[in-house]
Amino acid sequence: MFSEEQRFDQLWLKVPLYVLAVGNIILFAYGFYKQLVAGKPWGDNPMSDVGLAFSTFAVLLIWGMVFYLFEKTKLITAIYEKEIRLRFPPFFFKEKIIPLQMIKKLEVRKYNPITEFGGWGLRYGLRGKAYNVKGNMGLQIQFINSKKLLIGTQKPDQVTWAISKMLKGEKSINTIE
Repeated sequence: MFSEEQRFDQLWLKVPLYVLAVGNIILFAYGFYKQLVAGKPWGDNPMSDVGLAFSTFAVLLIWGMVFYLFEKTKLITAIYEKEIRLRFPPFFFKEKIIPLQMIKKLEVRKYNPITEFGGWGLRYGLRGKAYNVKGNMGLQIQFINSKKLLIGTQKPDQVTWAISKMLKGEKSINTIE
């Protein structure tokens, strides 16, 4: 009835990240070239050639992993007649299936990602879990065991429609609020 795929594609997040990465890579590439290729010590108190080579490799590896995560991370949500399915690769590839009978209450709501969950991503906090990548709208699920999960969405009206269809005829679950 509903599906959505969201990515970390916010410009305000990517631009500073790319600037910082390029700056780090240029700095270490310059030091690597100056000390290991040109044979001149880099800085007033240069590290060993092995240390500089290792540090340069580590910087490249770390930034490579950061960019990999940014490009591959996506929140995939699907709402069916009797269940909600989630994937959040690369954090979890296996689909999480939430059967309707495990749900006590569903609500599409506005939330504050910073104050309620400490930001975006795969979050655990006092208010339960949150899977979100951007924005401030989400599907709040309260389970029959009283645990909570918030799933971020960029399509709150479509989610509202899908869960109303899902809940049609269900007497054991509170209606959407």
